[in-house]
Amino acid sequence: MAIRTRFTRNSIIFLDGQTWCDAFGPSVVKFIDEFVYTPFDGADNPAAYTVTLVEAGAGESTLALKAGADGGTLLITTDAAEDDGVNLQAKGEAFKPLTYPIYFGCRFKISEATQSDFLIGLCITDTDLLGGVTDGVYIRKVDASTTMAFVLEKDSTETSTNYGTAVAADTWYKFEFYFDGTNIDWYLNDTLQTRPVTTNLPNDEFLTPSVHFLTGAAAAITIEVDYLRAIQILA
Repeated sequence: MAIRTRFTRNSIIFLDGQTWCDAFGPSVVKFIDEFVYTPFDGADNPAAYTVTLVEAGAGESTLALKAGADGGTLLITTDAAEDDGVNLQAKGEAFKPLTYPIYFGCRFKISEATQSDFLIGLCITDTDLLGGVTDGVYIRKVDASTTMAFVLEKDSTETSTNYGTAVAADTWYKFEFYFDGTNIDWYLNDTLQTRPVTTNLPNDEFLTPSVHFLTGAAAAITIEVDYLRAIQILA
C-alpha cells in the first residue's frame, strides 16, 4: 500500500492505510521508538524510559536490542519464576485523549501464548500496570488465557472488548488505536475491530506509552517489540 499524506491542524500526517507512520508540524506531539539505537543496559535507560524489573528469584529479567533484527527490535526476556518480567514506560505523560486526535501503534510477538501476561498501550505512570493500573487505553492478555482484550479504563472502571481469535506464539501482531476526538477505533493486524463505547475513556488523565510483560509459569519467556508509536495533533 502506498504512503499517503493527510493535512490537519497545520500538520502533515504520513499514513500507510490506517497506520500513522509519522507526523510533522507545529502542533504535533509524538513518541516514536523503532528500537534501532535505544541504549538499554539492564534497567538503565534514563534518557527515555522508566524500567521496573519484577523479580521473585535470584536472577533478573533483561532488556536488549535484538542483534540482527531487521529495522530494530526490543527483546524482553523474563527471569524464570512465575510473574517475573518487565514494566516499561516512556518517561513523562504527554498524551491526553480529550478532544485532539491520538494514534498509538505497536508491533510485537510473544514466545508463549498461554503462560504469559502482557499489557501494551497508553497508561498513566504506574510501576505495576498489570497489578491494577487505574487509567489507560491498552490491549491486555492475562495468564492462562489466550484472549486479548482492548480496554478503556478510567478511575479503575473498565470497558473491555475481546479479540475473537486466540493469541498464537511466535506470531507478529500489529496493534493500533485511533481516537478522533469523539470515537475510538482499534485494529489488530490491520483489521478494524468492534468499536467500544467511550464511557470509560480516561479523558481526564495524561498518558504515556507503556509495556508490561510477565511470565505465567516457572520458565523464562520473551516478547519482541518492533516499535512503539504515539502521535497526537493538538490545536
